Amino acid sequence: MTTTARTLPEQFLQQVQRRGDALALRYKAYGIWHRVTWNEYAAQVRKVAAALLAFGLRHGENVAILGDNRPEWPYCHLGTMSAGGVTCGIYATSAPEQIKYLLNHAEARVLFLENEEQLEKALQVVADTRVERIIVWDAKGLWGYSDERVQFFDDFVKQGETYLHTHPGGLEERLAAIQPDDTAMIIYTSGTTGPPKGAMLSHRSIIWTVGSAAQAIRWSPEDEVISFLPFAHIFENYTSVFNAILLGYVVNFVESSDTLAQNLREVSPTYFAGPPRIWEKLASTVELRMADSTRLKRAMYGLAFGVGRAYARAKQRGRVNPLLALGYGLAYVTVLHPLKRRLGFDRIRVAVSAAAPAAPELFEFFQALGVPLLEVYGQTESTGVISANRAERARVGTVGEAIPGIEVALADDGEILTRGPHVFKGYFKDPELTAQTIDKDGWLHTGDVGAWEDGYLKILDRKKDIIKTAGGKGVTPAYIENKLKFSPYIQDAVVIGDRQKYLVALILIDEDNVTKFAQDNRIPFATFADLTQNPEVRRLIQGEVDKVNKTLSQVESIKKIALLPRRFYEEEGDVTPTMKVKRRHIEERYTDLIASLYKG
Repeated sequence: MTTTARTLPEQFLQQVQRRGDALALRYKAYGIWHRVTWNEYAAQVRKVAAALLAFGLRHGENVAILGDNRPEWPYCHLGTMSAGGVTCGIYATSAPEQIKYLLNHAEARVLFLENEEQLEKALQVVADTRVERIIVWDAKGLWGYSDERVQFFDDFVKQGETYLHTHPGGLEERLAAIQPDDTAMIIYTSGTTGPPKGAMLSHRSIIWTVGSAAQAIRWSPEDEVISFLPFAHIFENYTSVFNAILLGYVVNFVESSDTLAQNLREVSPTYFAGPPRIWEKLASTVELRMADSTRLKRAMYGLAFGVGRAYARAKQRGRVNPLLALGYGLAYVTVLHPLKRRLGFDRIRVAVSAAAPAAPELFEFFQALGVPLLEVYGQTESTGVISANRAERARVGTVGEAIPGIEVALADDGEILTRGPHVFKGYFKDPELTAQTIDKDGWLHTGDVGAWEDGYLKILDRKKDIIKTAGGKGVTPAYIENKLKFSPYIQDAVVIGDRQKYLVALILIDEDNVTKFAQDNRIPFATFADLTQNPEVRRLIQGEVDKVNKTLSQVESIKKIALLPRRFYEEEGDVTPTMKVKRRHIEERYTDLIASLYKG
């Protein structure tokens, strides 16, 4: 899809003109879904922009936003851009010191935040920053609160109304001054090592890349999506802002991360995107539900999924015989479609996994179910997308073909390079790192190692994570870890073995599913650590590892495992906000445990 818009605010206003009183957003509060039209959406964005101008926001100045997903996020996001500012998202799970670092790095004078909880964190550090104004979306619990820096959102937008009345044409003048190569937003990468880096994305790169990706992935103006991933990440911006204002589809906000499964069933989106961990959890939900059903239902499920997998593989090869097609049709109607509907995917048309690699078995599982799950690859520095599988010619085990209009190449060491209009402007206040990331010929060095397979790109691992065994064999841990994580009893795995004689794995159990196993088998436990120390649980997990080992070469096989005694916490640096494990951090935390696996 093409657009004549030069900037994101222009693109948004064009969509508002087309859609008017049509539905744009829905959010659930107190058990009721509320509707927001495109005109109402635009009115809020306009008031936020005007209020920022009244505050004195300068062209190109950074504005920080801290909070979970709700309509106020895109109001402030697009409102900041419309005032000529630059949005800088902060994860709602951030600790006070992390908030302080980002506010200072961004040099933000304005901070939008969600509620009392986020305000409490911000006030611990705001005195050591440049922040002059804090605008709170949800005033609950704060009535009567007085601080000269703090203002409630409703009062803030009233100032915008006043500005629009007293400065006619003022907002339009600022809108006209925004240039395509201006920075639209800074996304702080949650990387697995070191402090966050601020990747600058221009209006031009966002508009161009979203338009190119839309040619490959085939989103539709009639789609409905669920907004649940953090807005501070590039992934959610694609789903709920960039695509929405290009295409005009409906965005539905989850009540909370805990209600995702319920909200999925209520909305039944036509397009759903999530990282592998979400898809793995949904798959394990189906597997465990079936394992707990009657013998007849288990038999029907096993037969139906066997047919479904055979059908999915035949489609991959482009050779589906009529008998298999007939068998799949019967299996789909009787077993697979009811399961699909129960997950909330009754209307699903496009399903995307991105943000981290996933096992091929995961895609086969959902394709057997009738959910057209495709893998997409990109990173913040490539404005979110580099390659994508096309529905009509997807290849499981790859991340598809390059999106139209860009170049992708492999360096001599296998690192994936890309060049084109999608490459970011650079890192904010870090020209040295920018020069290391974008070479003199314009190639973006992704840090990922890949390979070509008949024109399809395969991701092997992060360049820095590839293991060299003592025998000199190169091993990609992500490949093994993804296979392990497909087990319903394994939430995460970290494979280790650099310069060692064999590989070991640190295993994080899936708490919900292992707890159910323990209850079904009358295994006593009081804590998470108790579960990991129980001999029967250890045998269960070892059995899952043994299954994976049978699919691996000898050098890739896991010789020893350890079950981790505690959960992973984003706040403590174990994982990123999209649930990618921070490998180096985990290795440092469990140095002694890893050493014990190589003794004897």
